[in-house]
Amino acid sequence: MRRFVPTLFALALLATGCGDRSLILTVNVLSFLDPAQVSAGYSVPGGLPAVTVDMVDQTVNLLQGVDDVTDISSATLDIAATLDNQTGTATGSVLFYAVPSDTLSPFASVPIASIPILLTPGTITNVSTRVSSLVLAEALVSDRARIGIRISLDTSATPVLQSVQGTETLTQLLATVVTKKKI
Repeated sequence: MRRFVPTLFALALLATGCGDRSLILTVNVLSFLDPAQVSAGYSVPGGLPAVTVDMVDQTVNLLQGVDDVTDISSATLDIAATLDNQTGTATGSVLFYAVPSDTLSPFASVPIASIPILLTPGTITNVSTRVSSLVLAEALVSDRARIGIRISLDTSATPVLQSVQGTETLTQLLATVVTKKKI
């Protein structure tokens, strides 16, 4: 099905015709990720004020030629995740990154979204947010993008000999990109 997306995109561009019409692309970024990276476990020692766990670092093939024929007007991303924490207490953030290249590390850039989290033992935490970002739009209309998800934690509230353990599952990465035909 993904092979047909560029053809459908080309047909949609032809259908836009002349004038000031917009092409709205809704991209389920989650569907482009390796299923093994959509849900992953974490285990972090207690007593650390700043530790990061990289959950996703993946190159995705997107829509070829979109950036050649359109100008970006706006982009939004709806992000949702579930953290099923088993042991330990921590505060922190779920961070989302996207870069318009498969050669750059997404973690070398500024995160597009930062969602605060509080993890307590035996608790499931659901988080979500919506962000607007032209950086995201540039990544999503490129031929390839590199997506990164990272958890940043402060485990100081958990004793040093214990750990913060659980599973993070991405439940939504839905992007909406509004473009206009280049003149």
